[in-house]
Amino acid sequence: MGTELRRKISKSKVLGEIKNIVFVVLGCSILAFADAAFLTPGNIISGGVVSVGIICQYYYAQGAHWLFGLTDINDVVVTIVQAILWIIGWFTLGKKFSLNTLVASITYPLIYALLFRFNIGGVLGLDALFEGTKAGTAELMLAGIFGGALAGAGVAISYLGNGSTGGFDIVSFIIAKYSEMKQDVSGFLIDASLILVGMICMRDAIQGLVGILAALSCAVAVQYIYVNADTFVIVDILSDQYEEIQEYIHKDMDHATTVIDTIGGYTGEKRKMIRVVIYQVETAELRSKIAEIDPKAFVSFTQAKTINGEGFEPFIVPKKPGLHRSHRENHEAQYDEERMAEEARDNAKKQKSSQKANALAQKPAPSAAKPSTTPATKPAEKVTEKPSEKTTQNPAEKPAVANEPITKDGKGAA
Repeated sequence: MGTELRRKISKSKVLGEIKNIVFVVLGCSILAFADAAFLTPGNIISGGVVSVGIICQYYYAQGAHWLFGLTDINDVVVTIVQAILWIIGWFTLGKKFSLNTLVASITYPLIYALLFRFNIGGVLGLDALFEGTKAGTAELMLAGIFGGALAGAGVAISYLGNGSTGGFDIVSFIIAKYSEMKQDVSGFLIDASLILVGMICMRDAIQGLVGILAALSCAVAVQYIYVNADTFVIVDILSDQYEEIQEYIHKDMDHATTVIDTIGGYTGEKRKMIRVVIYQVETAELRSKIAEIDPKAFVSFTQAKTINGEGFEPFIVPKKPGLHRSHRENHEAQYDEERMAEEARDNAKKQKSSQKANALAQKPAPSAAKPSTTPATKPAEKVTEKPSEKTTQNPAEKPAVANEPITKDGKGAA
């Protein structure tokens, strides 16, 4: 049983890796086609490695063709930049990451060079967009919109294969590793910088604005293809046929479920509720299957912001504290110091007040002792002196003893 299970797991892993490689190759191919057919012929700088090739080609075309007599060096620059960035990723991000991006780092420049050298745009009749020495604004806008959308589709498909297209994505990963800046933010800043540099170098504002339009269409394509496909949905299912629905989710959709005991608030009936987390693209499939099994089932779909755990995105623990975290810790430390100083001042005030109270309590003690000692001694002397005076000064007591009757023995009565 254990051997069979291990075989199934290894087979699923192999199939998963093959699927990821296919997605990465397909995404890089679409991106290379968009760059070679739309963006490069129109000199549209929208970000990415191809923008570096366009800028270099702009200056190279104005001088002597010194590189082996080549008139166009776009593909050469793209290949060199891809190789340099991959080597940097090898030393900064590790071997595992570099091996994962190796497929994209080879596929994209190779397919781009082939399509660029064979003039894929001219083969498809797209040269009509760039007739003359300078293309019109409308033609450039069409090239920017379609080229950006295709480029975004290629990037999104590569992301769905748990990979990337290489190039400046490696720079974004490096920035994310050593800082708290997210990859999408750093990627946006890199693309924006390239567009700005292109506008300055070519001294053409229209080209820059079309490049911004191409970047926006690329972002929209990534949003609709990758982000929506990577969105999670929490599904709660109340059905009398929950066992059959659960079996379908386990076997056909390959998702785990949670069964919760519920009680109807109105009927008081005890029922089983299935809870499962699926991808956004799987909602239509599950909805149609539930309708087929139990049309009377009660189902709710709730969109989740993110899901972490086994089978989904793993938890990531940053190796170094982020900038916002250190900033917060500095504020907390400063607050703790101020609070401790305030507590010290309060304690000092309390000690001073207690010392004053003790001093005031000790001062009346001697004055209270004098009245207690002097009156106690003086009345005692008077009390002892008065009997002595009476015994000495009152002689009438002796005749009282002499007048008592005398017995025969000559003694007084006892």
